[in-house]
Amino acid sequence: MLVDLLLTALSWVLGMIVPRDRRLVVIGGRQFGGNTRPLFEQCARYGLRGVWLTGRAEILALGREDVFSTRSVRGLWLGARAGAVLLTHSLGDFSPLCFSSRRVRLYNLWHGMPIKRIALADPRFSERSYARSFGLEMKRYRAMFATSPAMVKLFGQSFGLAAERILVTGQPRTDALLNAGSPDLAEHYDLPLPAHRQRILYCPTWRDGESVRLFPFVDREMQAVQRFLNEREALLFVRTHPNDPGRLDERQGRIVPMQADVVAEVTDMLRAFDVLVTDYSSVYYDFLLLDRPVIFLPYDLERYSRSPGFFLPFDEIVAGPSPETQADFLSALARALDAPDAESAQRRRVRELVYSHVDAGATGRVLTFLQADLRR
Repeated sequence: MLVDLLLTALSWVLGMIVPRDRRLVVIGGRQFGGNTRPLFEQCARYGLRGVWLTGRAEILALGREDVFSTRSVRGLWLGARAGAVLLTHSLGDFSPLCFSSRRVRLYNLWHGMPIKRIALADPRFSERSYARSFGLEMKRYRAMFATSPAMVKLFGQSFGLAAERILVTGQPRTDALLNAGSPDLAEHYDLPLPAHRQRILYCPTWRDGESVRLFPFVDREMQAVQRFLNEREALLFVRTHPNDPGRLDERQGRIVPMQADVVAEVTDMLRAFDVLVTDYSSVYYDFLLLDRPVIFLPYDLERYSRSPGFFLPFDEIVAGPSPETQADFLSALARALDAPDAESAQRRRVRELVYSHVDAGATGRVLTFLQADLRR
């Protein structure tokens, strides 16, 4: 698109010649949430001016103050003036703008503590179309933010950063998870949800180039699942990865889709669920903070272990059953709903590995660091 090419070129030029405002922080992400939204909403308390720049129509449609289009004159100027950029994936979050000057400081909050190997640790990274550009970008990161020393090591391997540039602060997005009060899930649905007492979240990870197999059992029989949910007065919500074509599009009895068009940020809603069903999704690490039961369905574990592979052996990080048949799966669900504390000790072991802070203070720790670092 010609307009985008012109904006990129103008952004590059302005970024090299316009004076910086160290207090001006450009913030963004692929949705209005994640690890960057809490920083955007609280940075003024730390003497910083945060502006959210995006090219995504759904974020601009929210009408939030200090949210500007990357294709506007205002967005172009703010990007050129910024002293720092906070992102969750890559500088592509701000396309078509670029941040050409090495004087602008890049801080990547990332979008979760990954279970699988990512970036430089991904055995197929060199084959990725974005490998060269992302490799150059990673060298510009001033700092990243992790949840524990074990995760610092993981990020160091993934992004080629020295340990002193990775801060153990926790993730700002989990602060809402740890605050008191349960979110109202029903308000996100236009059609009323069936009456229920318990909620289960089924949240599998993304498989590169392949749809996830939901309910991957040789004895799969969905009527039996529906009967179980009816008897337990429970609902099972299905949320596949945004890039997975195998999503559940329509409500099926007591099985309900919960994609990003319903709930943009899944972490904000985790307190609404009694049990998590997953495979290798990093949402598992988030759910550990609640000390609630988890059931695993790693039907392709052998292949997934080879590519992309795990940072830590899968059997060292799981804290819950991995049923192979539907009958065992329903039995595991019944145990999880009836005795949620049964495997609490296992969950605590993994939680202590992944988290140094189990509190709602990550946003404050990140902003305290940024406040001091941007003065240097």
